[in-house]
Amino acid sequence: MGGQTDTDTFTSRVVLRKEKGGEAQALHLLEEARLFFAVRPELLSDFRLAVLEACLNALEHGQPPVEVEVEAHRQGDGVHFRVRVIDHGPGFQPEAVPQPQLADKLSSPRKRGWGLVIMRRFSDGLAFESQPGRMVVSLYRIASGS
Repeated sequence: MGGQTDTDTFTSRVVLRKEKGGEAQALHLLEEARLFFAVRPELLSDFRLAVLEACLNALEHGQPPVEVEVEAHRQGDGVHFRVRVIDHGPGFQPEAVPQPQLADKLSSPRKRGWGLVIMRRFSDGLAFESQPGRMVVSLYRIASGS
């Protein structure tokens, strides 16, 4: 991990470890950014879940290295966060991923498959860049009134 900060900007990145719990490294960077700008924890609690899902998906479905970049800057009375999760797998088209159905998931032995729903729900913005050998998921959050 390593970061660069000035009075208005926080930037840091990490390469996630593949072992269990490696995704927590991304949450640590997000927490550093939150503390740097003194943003109240509850303003990012659900966004943390979106970031966690993006990291878990990259670790499970992508190829190493899985990199996470956290950037934040103050603008007006808000702090703008951008988290980029980058892997080097085959990529995917999010619009081709079927929307999970609760009844089907409850009756299925596989309860997973909610990652995109969670990312969309708990981010202020979400963008995908997919090409063979590189997948980038960018998640955005504006924390106002921090």
